[in-house]
Amino acid sequence: MIRRYAITGVMMCALLTTQTFGQPVVLYAATESTGSLSQATSTTYVNPSYEDINQIIENIAKEKEIPSIILKAIAFKESSWRQFDKEGNPILSRLEHPAIGIMQVATYNDNDQETIDKLKTDLEFNIRMGADLLNEKWRFTPTIGDGDRNKLENWYFALWAYNIWTDKNNPNTLAATSPGTLTYQEKVFSILAQPEGFFAQYIEPVVVTPIPTELLPVAGVPAKDSVWATPEPIHYGDLNTSGNPGDESTDPNNSDNTEEPPGEEEVPDPPQTPESLEFIRLAGENRIDTAIEQALSGWPAGAATVVLARADHFPDALAGVPLAAHYDAPILLTSSQTLETRVEETIMALDPEKVILLGGEGALSQGISDKLKDLGWGSDRQIRVSGLNRYGTAADIALATVEVSQDRSAGSIEAVAIATGENFPDALSIASIAGIKQMPILLTEGKTLPKETLEALRTLNPQKVYLIGGEGAINSSIQDKIQEQLSLSSSQLVRLYGNSRYDTMAAVTEAFAAESQGLCFATGQEFPDALAGAALAARLKATVILLPKSSIEDYPRLKNAIARHPRNIEAQPYIFGGDGAVSPERIEELKELLGNTYLAGNLLEKP
Repeated sequence: MIRRYAITGVMMCALLTTQTFGQPVVLYAATESTGSLSQATSTTYVNPSYEDINQIIENIAKEKEIPSIILKAIAFKESSWRQFDKEGNPILSRLEHPAIGIMQVATYNDNDQETIDKLKTDLEFNIRMGADLLNEKWRFTPTIGDGDRNKLENWYFALWAYNIWTDKNNPNTLAATSPGTLTYQEKVFSILAQPEGFFAQYIEPVVVTPIPTELLPVAGVPAKDSVWATPEPIHYGDLNTSGNPGDESTDPNNSDNTEEPPGEEEVPDPPQTPESLEFIRLAGENRIDTAIEQALSGWPAGAATVVLARADHFPDALAGVPLAAHYDAPILLTSSQTLETRVEETIMALDPEKVILLGGEGALSQGISDKLKDLGWGSDRQIRVSGLNRYGTAADIALATVEVSQDRSAGSIEAVAIATGENFPDALSIASIAGIKQMPILLTEGKTLPKETLEALRTLNPQKVYLIGGEGAINSSIQDKIQEQLSLSSSQLVRLYGNSRYDTMAAVTEAFAAESQGLCFATGQEFPDALAGAALAARLKATVILLPKSSIEDYPRLKNAIARHPRNIEAQPYIFGGDGAVSPERIEELKELLGNTYLAGNLLEKP
């Protein structure tokens, strides 16, 4: 059975809580052997044939970019490929919050009866949700090697976490407490090496190389930012995605890979030559000037609308990028009390019909509004979007972004992103993508959902909610409340997070890679360059990546997300901010990650 969370109270000891897919709930450590608990049902169900189950797993594995042999082995380990017992009842682990079905899924909300019923009765839904869970474990556990999903060895930590991400599956801990006992991931590898019974018909045996136990911590789990080489010999699955699939000496099951028809392989775009691609650096002497450079570069012929935000404080402006994208507007920054002379000149040059001010008079003073009037933008050409606090302002910006009216049809908003309003990195991680999708961004407190945010959610009535950041930023109780208030299923709430702001950035980049055609880079230490830059990035259909001050090598997941991000061959990468924001050292790292295609010293300073 899948063990993912601690049972509180009556259990002898508590296990560590892990992050979950969708709705975080209290899940339980189950026994290793699968059983079933009969329940009275009005319908008797019958398992499909093994042949049909095999085909379903292969289809879903391809869809979810998981080697099918991995997904097959998990399903065999969890249930012996059974959704129902011999009486036709769903396979359950216990009466209270059971793990369910062929994949023994236990990550769901107890109040979400629709999802629970589908997990019990719909084998394909159960497998797909199990695959989504495995992919979540892949994202939050340490990256192995180059992160190639087709290398079976690279799934060691994800398999560990699929059961439970604690030292329960640390082989060193088990050797000390229960000699001879295999961890969950070792059991899955054993199934792959020696498939038994009917299962032997559906896979070719493969001896997957585990992480050497001497490299693992004595207790606990590996740190997220730890670096792991892919254990050798390396073996490959059937994704045939990237990299050399290996030779027969190290890849005994590779013959199928080499016979894939042309065009099936998912590979990065061809590398661009130094002559055809250059970094474009947009930078000024300070944050205000950098925003001006971004605006003039992105809107050289002017803009119908300009968005104005304060330069010294982030909350009122965090939600502004989707609104700017809605109006195809640049974001300019100014001091809170005065409209800077150079900002005046830029607004005159852009010659907008309207100027949108983000925040109340505490954010952008009445003096700034008066100055705009003097310049020709009277009250009929100004729009101030503000609330009583940062959460109210974000809510009003969100509603303005989609121009919601009281008679707007229910369910018309595709998605909403929610991030903490107490810091800026999480909101900025999603800002450019939210701009591309014109997806509203709402803010929340860490442990309490502000009433302004809840009211906006009810009005927007989104079909999906993305929570940006882990439970330290957005408590699970907030997710529970959103799900209850909006009557959403677990699959309609998606949490994107990591162990640091840069790992969260990577999670967002991975989740929305298909939405973006290019990359822009800004410091993750401060907000202004990324904030104003995100408006330009949205116009370019590019993702703004927040970069650490230290080496990108210190954040393997971010490194991998950058290296694997699909890029339009004609899309030039942008750098937002000067050398003090994105240093030459980071530029050299980016060159290496993006394929050594950029010439040294080839940064353009755009006027």
